[in-house]
Amino acid sequence: MKLKHETEDALSHIKSAFRYESGSLYRLCNSGPSKVGDMAGYLHHTGYWYVKVLSRNHAAHRVIWALCNGRWPEAHIDHINLDKSDNRIENLREATTSENMMNKAVTRVNTTGFKGVDYSKRHKQFRARIKKGGVSRQIGYFATAEEASLAYQAAAATTFGAFAHQ
Repeated sequence: MKLKHETEDALSHIKSAFRYESGSLYRLCNSGPSKVGDMAGYLHHTGYWYVKVLSRNHAAHRVIWALCNGRWPEAHIDHINLDKSDNRIENLREATTSENMMNKAVTRVNTTGFKGVDYSKRHKQFRARIKKGGVSRQIGYFATAEEASLAYQAAAATTFGAFAHQ
């Protein structure tokens, strides 16, 4: 899923234009109003940092990953701790689309507060389910949301491995 504008020219440019330090990019040359040593980029309303490379906006986490690894990522870059603005290299890892989807927090529509857990009115119990590769698998029904969550966490650790997020 390498992006069209992630070229060898862009990679060469970032090596000469930016310095990486503690999750941020700093300018190595003047660019418009920005001076050498200034932090590069801006925080987008989505929570991600962006930086301009050869007149195109790039997600800073992809630029940082490329700068530190000497190549553009083949697919997604996953923020391990789910903090979109935490671009420390130790918090970034290459991931497939499927792996990136595994490492997600509880959605806003979740009413139980636990990932993979909902309430079944029909069974009057909490249900744990897990989804991978578009296939949803039911784990079971439980008296409490906490019990269902523990069952989900165990299944997620087995199913998702390093990409499991509780």
